[in-house]
This record gives sequence, C-alpha cells and structure tokens, in this order.
Amino acid sequence: MPIRMRTKNGPALAGLTWLAGLWAAPGLTATPLFDAHLHYNAEQRAAIDPQTILETLEASGIEHAVVTSRPPENARLLAELAPDRIVPFLGVYRAKADKENWMHRPDLPARVETWLDEGDYRGIGELHIFGEDRDSPTLKRLVEIAAERELVMMIHGDLAIIDRVFEIAPHVDVLWAHLGETPDPTILRAALSRHPEHLFIDTSVRDERFLDNDGQLLPEWRALFVDHPNRFVVGVDTYSLTRWQRFDEAAETIRQWLDQLPDSVARRLARENARELLLDPLLLGNP
Repeated sequence: MPIRMRTKNGPALAGLTWLAGLWAAPGLTATPLFDAHLHYNAEQRAAIDPQTILETLEASGIEHAVVTSRPPENARLLAELAPDRIVPFLGVYRAKADKENWMHRPDLPARVETWLDEGDYRGIGELHIFGEDRDSPTLKRLVEIAAERELVMMIHGDLAIIDRVFEIAPHVDVLWAHLGETPDPTILRAALSRHPEHLFIDTSVRDERFLDNDGQLLPEWRALFVDHPNRFVVGVDTYSLTRWQRFDEAAETIRQWLDQLPDSVARRLARENARELLLDPLLLGNP
C-alpha cells in the first residue's frame, strides 16, 4: 500500500511502499510507543492526507501521539479523527516566520486563549525561544495561561528559558524538546535537580547524540536514563515531509536503544511517563 501523496490536481500515488513495509516488518510494533513530539504542518498536510498519517502511526505501533501543527487546526483535525490516539497541542504559529518572532507579539496571548476556548488541547507548543528573550511579556503570559488551564508547555529552548518558565509558574508541567538546546548529561542532570517534579525531557531527533557508531547507548546517557527513569519521553519529531516518509525507521531506532535499558526503565520512557503526564487519569487504567 503506497503512501498517498497529493498533487495540485488532487491525490496521487507516489509509488513509495514504505507504509506497506511497516505492516510487513516482523516485530516492528512489539513495543508500543507514546510519541511525545510530532508535527502535521501545512506543507505536510498538502502532501499526506490525515488518514494516511493515522495509518502510519498504527502501523508503527504508536499507541498515542502528541501532535502540534501550523496552523493549529491540523492537530485538531487528527484528534477529531482519532481521539483515542492523538493528544493535540496548540501550535501558536500560523506562518513559518512566527517561529522567530512570536515572543514579540503582544496580541498573541489573547489569540491563544481564543484558540484554547475553541478546541480541546492538552498543551501549548512547540515554542522556540532562548535566553535573550527570557523577559518577554508574551512568554510570561503564555506560561501563566498554561498554568491556569493545567496545560503542558512544550519548549524548544535553552536552560535559561526553562529556569524562567519555572520562575513564572513553579508548578507548570514543561516538556523540554530535543534533550534541551545543548544535549549533555551534566546539563540535564543539573536541570532535573533544580526542577525535580515538573520538568520532562523528550529525546526526539537526538539519537545520534547518545548512541555510538554501532547503535549502542553511550554509558553516560544510559546512566542518566536509569537514574531519572520518570523524566524522559520519546518522540520521532516529524519536522519535515521526509520524517513522515521514513517514520518507521525512526520509530525502530527508538525501540532498538530502548531495548538496551532495563525493562522497567524502557517501559517508562516508551510510554508510561507520557501517559501519566498527558492522558486523562481515567484512561490510565487501560493498558
């Protein structure tokens, strides 16, 4: 079953067989994953229809997935089609340029509140921001909104921003994307020591940082995951169309390094941490 791609004249079959390969690969879905970092942006939706996205997740053994999007309606659409699988986050960007300047737009918090009133979102983000903008009034208000509404904030930034978020709202839950701006076990240990309850960290698109050339976990990273088993989650991060087209490979890489951890730790990272952070407590009784 080739992936369904869209052209200017409507849907077309691109001749790629990656989705069929997912269904056929033995053992590929042996470990259910909760993917905590996916995008379904405008250019991706133009090329891949929503049903194919959901089929890809099913074929890859993704039992739940955080999806954020530009524009925000795309994530809501997937959640409406698969409410038991998709956990929508409110992406606050409507255009690519917003990624660079959202923190300087005083009108954004009001629009965010309107979007949140219109849709059932579990979080806000991904928000790209770094230390030089830590005093942004817009950032401050978005953090306050997340805390007021008990939403998770997905932050793509440095440690200065993480510290600032917790200065504003000490009890807000933060999902720090990509092992932070500078993936380093020493930095992450310090951050988790300062913020031991409400900071969670995703590993998306950082596998090469903690694996050697043979795909083995580096000792210092393995020790970090074992020492802090309740604070890490996994994600593919479909930041481009190619990431969706090669989704199975990225998911299998995650499974391969999870298999090198103690079973109890691997389960925490694979799904349990994200389930506890992001799902309604009433759903947690369902395996």
